[in-house]
Amino acid sequence: MKGAGAAAATGALGGLAGCTGSDQKDSKDQTNADKDDGGDASADKGDGGGQSSTTISFISGMAAENSDIRSHYQKSMKDFEKKNGSVKVNLQAVSYGDIKTKLSSTVNAGNPPALAEGGALGLQFYNQGQVPNHKPFYDSTEGFPDDLTAANVDSAKFRGEFWSGGAQRHTSSNLGINVQAFKKAGVSNPKKDLATWSQFYDYLKKIDQNQDIIAFEQTGVYNDLESYWGEARTAYTGGTDPWIRGKGTDPTVVVGSDHEDAPKTDGMIKNTIKLAREFSSEKSASRGDEEIPSLMLTNRVASFTYATPTANRWRQVKSDVKFGWQGGDGDVMLLPNPKLDPDYGSKVGISELEGVSGEHGGHVWSLEQQTSVFDVSDKKQQAAWDLNVYLLTDEDFALPAWGQYYEAIPGTKSMGKKLLNQYSDKLPSWTTNAIDQVNQYGPQYATTGAAWDVKGTSDIRWNNINKTISSGIAGQVSPDKVPQQINQKIKKTLQEQNQ
Repeated sequence: MKGAGAAAATGALGGLAGCTGSDQKDSKDQTNADKDDGGDASADKGDGGGQSSTTISFISGMAAENSDIRSHYQKSMKDFEKKNGSVKVNLQAVSYGDIKTKLSSTVNAGNPPALAEGGALGLQFYNQGQVPNHKPFYDSTEGFPDDLTAANVDSAKFRGEFWSGGAQRHTSSNLGINVQAFKKAGVSNPKKDLATWSQFYDYLKKIDQNQDIIAFEQTGVYNDLESYWGEARTAYTGGTDPWIRGKGTDPTVVVGSDHEDAPKTDGMIKNTIKLAREFSSEKSASRGDEEIPSLMLTNRVASFTYATPTANRWRQVKSDVKFGWQGGDGDVMLLPNPKLDPDYGSKVGISELEGVSGEHGGHVWSLEQQTSVFDVSDKKQQAAWDLNVYLLTDEDFALPAWGQYYEAIPGTKSMGKKLLNQYSDKLPSWTTNAIDQVNQYGPQYATTGAAWDVKGTSDIRWNNINKTISSGIAGQVSPDKVPQQINQKIKKTLQEQNQ
């Protein structure tokens, strides 16, 4: 493994990843409302003006991503209050790395917020009876859940019931390249020249041998290994799940088993580890995605598979960054992950992948940003749901949020269309390419874990799968043993959760 030179701090650890921005503020920069630890279990109180008002607490990780989106959330809470009259919002912007601790402490103390962007932790609380079935809310709301994105519907459901109101936005994992490095290696048409894993691998070898740059940097820290989730899908077609299938009460574990598809999943695990060991820096096992923009824009890294739609991350490093190929004059470009071709397995010495082909694919972050109404008073639950609907459907909030302050895919289909129409001349190709790929390859870009309908989803994703692969990248576990270890850990988790 090569050295990456001076690098930024490693990515924040935590159960919710794939989302922490590089302009994050610490708690000292939060508003007084942010610092308020109070929840919503207490009775509703009037505001002293004669009209009964309801104050709800809203814990948001998205609002803590950078200063621009934080300011937009704060202003939007005032906008929501004006449009809803008797509801006041106590916004608590909490980093994704801290949400688990924050939310758990308030819920366990019997003082939960009315609304929280808790991700899969909300599913855990749903299974514990702390989050109500959201179906009555959906039934009373025109256009729901039909207007939600497929990723949102898939994530918000658990065994036929709704445990959340959806995610306000989605991001997705893709291939990101340093244009100049690949141009020097001979690429002239990146979408054609980097379409398959064999092609991509051949160019990585050329870059590795002829340029003073890290050809491929794996974001190998366990909470940023969603990159593997996206890579694994490229060995399949039609959105086939690489890890767990069947009913949630009696699931089939594919990875590390004797299932006929296990070689595809296991082979891609070995490929993730192989690429990291062959081309990545010595820091790759603890590398977070937040560091990559600065490394790529200073010509220290040539590629990675954790490219998300958010262009502002790159502008914060270089304000005049040139997105896209631009005739070979660009800085960075976002592409679909390479698809598996039949020759790749023999080329790299992974027998499980010999003769196997697949399609472009990636991971869509949706489960991580699910927003749930918690078990508080009926009045506060309704106010919380109204706020959730506002965040998903109000143009004054959603369009600038995902078109300007934090480029992303809106949580509803109708808002996605409006975003592309109204921001078509403002969104960079970096963002529009990501959106186009989700649309073009459909189910191949899906939310890992949402369809499993098993208890312990978070443990399976972050601990059983990602931590084990990360240990393989770090050289602590042989690549040949990683799939079997993952299988054993998943089965143990399922047993402990009484599936």
